[in-house]
Amino acid sequence: MFGLGTQEIIIILIILGVPTTVVIAILLLTGRGGKRTVMRDTTVFCTKCGKQNYPNALYCVQCGNALQKAHQYGSSSNNVINIPNYLAQAILVTIFCCLPFGIPAIVYAAQVNGKLTAGNYEGALETSKKAKMWCWISFWVGLGFGIIYLLGVVIGGIAGR
Repeated sequence: MFGLGTQEIIIILIILGVPTTVVIAILLLTGRGGKRTVMRDTTVFCTKCGKQNYPNALYCVQCGNALQKAHQYGSSSNNVINIPNYLAQAILVTIFCCLPFGIPAIVYAAQVNGKLTAGNYEGALETSKKAKMWCWISFWVGLGFGIIYLLGVVIGGIAGR
C-alpha cells in the first residue's frame, strides 16, 4: 500500500485518529488471511476413456469409471496449493465498514473451502479472488463514508462556534 510497511501505515492511521476497528480491519486485510493448504496429487487419467480428471475425483467425469490413483514416491514443491478464503476479513469489513458490500464477500469466502474439498481448485481460486475484491470494496467504501462523516463533524463543530 503506497510503498509503506504495515507498521508505518498503522502509526499514520492512529495519528490521524482513525478508529481502532478500522485499523484492525486494515491489519487483517493486509495480512495473509485464512489460507487452507491442500496437497495436490498428480492429474488422474481414466483407464477406460483416457479423460483427464481432477486429482481428488473418485469417478471419471466423462464415462463414470472408478478411478485409481497411482502411488508416487518422493515429493515436489509444487504439490502444495495455498488458497486464502478471506472469511475473517469478510466478516470484519461487513461489521465495521460497509454491510451491503460485505455480504457478497462473506458469501464468496464461505464457498472457497467447499470448492477445495470437492477438488475444484480453479473454482476455489476464482471465488477467493472475488471474496478479496469484495472485502476491499467494502473497506474502501466504509472508509470513504467514515472520512465524509468525520469532515462533517469537524465542519459542523467549526460552524457552530
